[in-house]
Amino acid sequence: MDLRSQTFDCKTCGQTHRIDIDFDLLTPEQLSGAAPVLTNFICENAARMYRVFGFALDTRVTLFSQDGLEAQSRSLSESLRDQWGSRNFEDKLSRFKKLNLSFIGIPEEYYALLREIVDSYCCGHFYPAMTSAGALGERILNRLLIKTRDHFKSSKHYRDVYRKQSFDNWDKPILILLEWGVISAEVAESFKKLKIHRNDSIHYNEGYAFEENAHSAIMELAQIVDRQFNYTKRTDLFWVFDVPGEIWLRSAQTNNPFVMEFVLPHCAKLTAYCETSSAGIAAGVMAPLAPLSDEEFINARKAKKCA
Repeated sequence: MDLRSQTFDCKTCGQTHRIDIDFDLLTPEQLSGAAPVLTNFICENAARMYRVFGFALDTRVTLFSQDGLEAQSRSLSESLRDQWGSRNFEDKLSRFKKLNLSFIGIPEEYYALLREIVDSYCCGHFYPAMTSAGALGERILNRLLIKTRDHFKSSKHYRDVYRKQSFDNWDKPILILLEWGVISAEVAESFKKLKIHRNDSIHYNEGYAFEENAHSAIMELAQIVDRQFNYTKRTDLFWVFDVPGEIWLRSAQTNNPFVMEFVLPHCAKLTAYCETSSAGIAAGVMAPLAPLSDEEFINARKAKKCA
């Protein structure tokens, strides 16, 4: 490592900054002076907020309900036919439309796993869809507790959960996560309803209606994922499309344990003038300086994009 201290005059704040640069990481063009060295430097005095860059997106089902998208919906139908098979395809497609699941969320594993459960249900495999919905619900519950518990070491519940690696009794994790504010009352209620489906499906139940209950179980699971991880449903955490096409984290939520563990890994802390491209993030010069309220930051960002 060839660290060298460099100073430069900042156009954003007007001050002189001293930066340590590893010359071993510079390109030949940068070493020769033909290319700038600090193209991505973001002034520490500029107001910054976290912008979301990671997305899990599945809005396919909306193609069937929007006018003017007949060609796209036909293409999707053919794609699903290839995936699920032609036998009883209309029944499979009907189940897909009946679920009507659409998400734009934090790119955690749950969306991909939920899609596998949806595929199973649509293809008429109701028992595996049902039991998988319960298993994924338990996985989500465990992960929420295990990843956030170290933020609550002063809690009366911490001594009961800090060593355990999994929880198969749902009641305690639901209660704890609700008290910690990691989940809402609505998410807690969906967990409780899914727990009933999970227990009923894995224990013997004469004449159990797997098709009907599989649909109900998936909908409860989807409610959990939607209300917990869907950006558009978490306006308590995010500024969602207040800047067209962009999602920004509310500054007051930066130290929220759920945000720290599940959201910040998918964000970058930027100024209102930073630009993004296929080459990466470029620092925007003359960005507004801190302190700045979220509303002022968002307005500055919108003004910059419209300029």
